[in-house]
Amino acid sequence: MRKSKLFPLAVVTTAVVASVVASGTGVAAEAQLPGQDLTVLAGGQCTGSWVDVNDGVIARARPDAASPAIFPIYAGETFPCRKLVVGTAYGACGYTGANGWILVQDGIKRHNGYAGWSGYIPSVCTTDR
Repeated sequence: MRKSKLFPLAVVTTAVVASVVASGTGVAAEAQLPGQDLTVLAGGQCTGSWVDVNDGVIARARPDAASPAIFPIYAGETFPCRKLVVGTAYGACGYTGANGWILVQDGIKRHNGYAGWSGYIPSVCTTDR
């Protein structure tokens, strides 16, 4: 069987997703290849349809802290969530090196009067509802 250059990435991604689901805690899941340490930190996992935001954050266009800001989110707000993804590492809500991001949708009309904007937020700043 011929393996592509992406095969090792697919194996790591599958192992990480399986570890996050199996852990049930959502705090930390680990997958390790020889000579590599990979930890995925995720607070809320979007296991239902909603997440509670525990700290003020900025929703981003992509799962990357350097991507454009879409809208602000304040502590105590609840948002419908779409999925948990692995993105670039960030520091937020007391964690460093976290890389779990949750895609949420803004239902409040605070962006030119239109609701429905979507953005990625750090998962360590959320809990599942």
